[in-house]
Amino acid sequence: MKRFVLYTIIGISLFKGNCNAQKFETWRFINIPDYHNAEGLSRNIPAREQRIAAQTEQFKSMKKRHGGELIIMPGDCNSGHWYRPKYLKQFKSNPDYAYYNTKQVILEASRLCYSGLLDIVHNGGYEHFLMAVGDHELGDNPWRKGSEVSKHISTFRQGFANTFTLDKNGQSRFTEKIGQVLPRPVGTIYEHTSNAVQYKNVLFVTLDMFRFDGKDKILGTQGVINGDIDGEHMQWFESVLSEAQKIPSIKHIVVQSHLPIIYPVRKYASSGMLVDKKESEKILDVLRKYKVDLYLAGEVHMNTVTRDTESDLIQLVARGNNLSNMTLIDVDSDKLSISSVHENGDKLGSLKIDKSSSKTMIEGEGILNPIRPEGLQIHWGFDEQLNKQNYKSSVEGTFPKTGKHNPFMKGINNPLVYLNDGGFNRDYSLLGTGAKQVKGIIGDAVKLSSGSKLFVLPIGPMDAGYKRTMACWLKTTSNGRRLIFNSASYWGQGQFFNLSLNEGNIELALRPEIYTSTKNQNINDGKWHHIAIVLPQNGAKIKDLKLYVDGNLIEDKHTTKPDVKVNTSQANWMSIATQGAPYKTDFAQSMHMNNYEGLLDDFCIWTRALQGSDVEQLYKNGLKGVSALELEGNP
Repeated sequence: MKRFVLYTIIGISLFKGNCNAQKFETWRFINIPDYHNAEGLSRNIPAREQRIAAQTEQFKSMKKRHGGELIIMPGDCNSGHWYRPKYLKQFKSNPDYAYYNTKQVILEASRLCYSGLLDIVHNGGYEHFLMAVGDHELGDNPWRKGSEVSKHISTFRQGFANTFTLDKNGQSRFTEKIGQVLPRPVGTIYEHTSNAVQYKNVLFVTLDMFRFDGKDKILGTQGVINGDIDGEHMQWFESVLSEAQKIPSIKHIVVQSHLPIIYPVRKYASSGMLVDKKESEKILDVLRKYKVDLYLAGEVHMNTVTRDTESDLIQLVARGNNLSNMTLIDVDSDKLSISSVHENGDKLGSLKIDKSSSKTMIEGEGILNPIRPEGLQIHWGFDEQLNKQNYKSSVEGTFPKTGKHNPFMKGINNPLVYLNDGGFNRDYSLLGTGAKQVKGIIGDAVKLSSGSKLFVLPIGPMDAGYKRTMACWLKTTSNGRRLIFNSASYWGQGQFFNLSLNEGNIELALRPEIYTSTKNQNINDGKWHHIAIVLPQNGAKIKDLKLYVDGNLIEDKHTTKPDVKVNTSQANWMSIATQGAPYKTDFAQSMHMNNYEGLLDDFCIWTRALQGSDVEQLYKNGLKGVSALELEGNP
């Protein structure tokens, strides 16, 4: 096993030495973030060899179907819960490990897991493998101050390095300089988890984006670790990219790390961690300055392509989970051709980055069509209702089934599907039952009763305190508190961002006791009304929310705890008029909340703050039968 890793890195270094004299034919590498399936290799039990054999066959099959010569894995090959009591008990039930302490268990579990993964990749036919640290390689987020996991961060890093970047003598395998710069940030805690290597005509930079300044220093919402790169680590990164500009044989620069930088991204069954939003622009400025072509990330278990608004940088956040999706990247001297395929053979999308002329041309289609970061991501117009035969999930490859991550599907035999034709695409369509398609104010609308259930299986797009706009048309005569939109947390309590009517007034709640609402409105008068809620800037407080009725800003509001900042759970499920068991707050009990009954039309979520004139235009054009999607021109 050690021979393989050494051979891999030496092989890359030998290519580097000859790059100036060679012209390379088109070649391919494969991107597989969030593989996760290596977890079963972390215990020395008989089943481990069976798992290695089975997973090796998967990689052999991938090699046969898709070829490729290098594997990129931007973090999360396992669960990494190796410090938890349940895991420790199971691990130490083996007599060989009975007297191991937690540190020894983490290091041995790391060795078994990572060496097994390297066996799988190598024996599957891939000579070269570059792995990045993910949150699971550090025990899984969050890392609260004083928590058990926060005590073992350095051990997790050591376990990762022992297999992936160090030889049997504890020396780094990354020895070939990039120009005059060392290939790793020597002297920092990341010197064995961040690295740079030239392979053929591409510079690959692998970043450990999990900043840690000590177990007693809180850095952000995740605790003592934050998504960031700073100080000497950042200086090294810049130096590598700067040197790359001087090397003629480097035609493309690819950076891989685990965390997405550009918000928003599609998410599925994930904690949804991103690079800290206060630090993201700093990191993007470096990527822009040195003309990085492609930033590869994972974490969120879905595919999203975003073109940076100020450069030709492409952020590609991909899905790889157990090879359910694969991203194939073909490299020419002046082009990168990218395709996403499902394990069932379906082509999910394609993307071309063409640098053959003075202006870079970027074209995408399907799931790899670049989204607009501030676009209309959700548009449920209720005009198009799909059936199981013509709806597929890019995650599952078939119509979604009931399972661990699909609890809403339980008991629904013939689900409805209302298309999302906004930027987050059809994966974010509404699924459910008990709703009827009827004539609306703009084409068709949906008619909801007390038993209606409509929901989205992926997570997002709203996150933390990012600006946003939510709008819809409604028609109802219902009294009391009526839940229209629910965005409660996937994992725990957290803040939600819930839209309801309260005795005919718009109400937006962050928690049962934290909400703002209009006064003296009569929206439940049985007529069509347009409502909108705008979070005007990042980091706004609940008192800053702007509430609109029929295009008019309503100044007369009642707000509890007005100085609470909006901090929506980064992993929030969305539903319409649905209070589901997975949600951690019982709205019916804590808020005396009933489901909305009536009509809804043209339901929208933007990841930007609309101006008052925009909201007025939505209202006036809606009266003429023009949808928000038509006004937006999206996607």
